[in-house]
Parts: sequence; structure tokens; C-alpha cells
Amino acid sequence: MNFFSKLFGKKNKVNNEVLEVCAPVDGEVIPTSQVKDETFSKDMIGRGFAVIPSGKDFVAPIDGELTLVAETGHAFSIKAQNGIEILIHIGIDTVNLNSNHKLGEPLQGFKVIAKTGDKVSKGAPIIEADLEFIKSKKLEIQTPVIILNNEFSANKTISNILTNGTVTKGTKILEVK
Repeated sequence: MNFFSKLFGKKNKVNNEVLEVCAPVDGEVIPTSQVKDETFSKDMIGRGFAVIPSGKDFVAPIDGELTLVAETGHAFSIKAQNGIEILIHIGIDTVNLNSNHKLGEPLQGFKVIAKTGDKVSKGAPIIEADLEFIKSKKLEIQTPVIILNNEFSANKTISNILTNGTVTKGTKILEVK
């Protein structure tokens, strides 16, 4: 099932254990309200946080299965064993960098390391991003990290541990029950 069918389809069953969500990249944590895209700043697809990356290596923020690694290289989602699914969207409008990508050609701005269906551990490399290239195209590098399960947003079961500041990948940012 892809991101949109999960978002608008049937709800996933989740249990009550706490899931720690870590920074997927080195950088500065900001609240999603500061993201320069209303889809993320208004929590339209879910709640979470964002990182202004300073590093190029994007890693799994939790243990789980990659449910999506975008062919364009700009995003990935990962689902924990307990059913919680998280989207990592590298930059704003970065999908446009490779919207006409042909199979076999190198991606612009991204190097995909993992693939959809891979089981990964927290900290496993997923995508490398060329932040300078992305910025040279006048695109924003803010990276939203969003809990896709709507029931968590409604029930307010997301607890922020860190709402702003400089982090390294692997730093615990929030907990989800």
C-alpha cells in the first residue's frame, strides 16, 4: 500500500507501547508550524517535527519496514512493528527535481540507498541528499518528519521531547503512544 492509500484508506491497528522517534539527519529541530508549506505547517497529514538539515545522510528514525522510498529520492516512510508510520519528506517541492526521471538515469540531488520493503534499524542509511544542489535550485531544505496515523493527532498521544535546537541523527525528538 502506498502513502496516499494509507493516508485515506483503512486505519492501521496499533498497540499502546511507546515509540521513540529520533532525528533522521543532523541539523536544527523546528516545530512543523515553521515549515514553509501549509500541508506540513497546518498538520494536514499528521503531526510531528521538522529538521533543517546540516548533514547529507538521512537515516531511519525508528526500527521498521520502509513502506515507501520515493523514486524521486525526496521522501521515505517507515512503519514500526506496532503500526505507527512516519513520513520523512526531504525539503519542500523537492519532488520537482526528479519529476521527469527516467529509470537508469541518476537522480538530481538525491542518492537512494535503501528500497521500499527493506526492514531497517534506527540509524540505517536511507537517502543521501545534496543540500547545496537543492538550495541552488531555490528550494527549501526543511525536512518534515510526520506521524501519518491520524488517530495519534486526534488523541494527542504525541509527546515532544525536544522542540528546537541543534541535533545529531539519532537524537530522540518525540514519543508516540
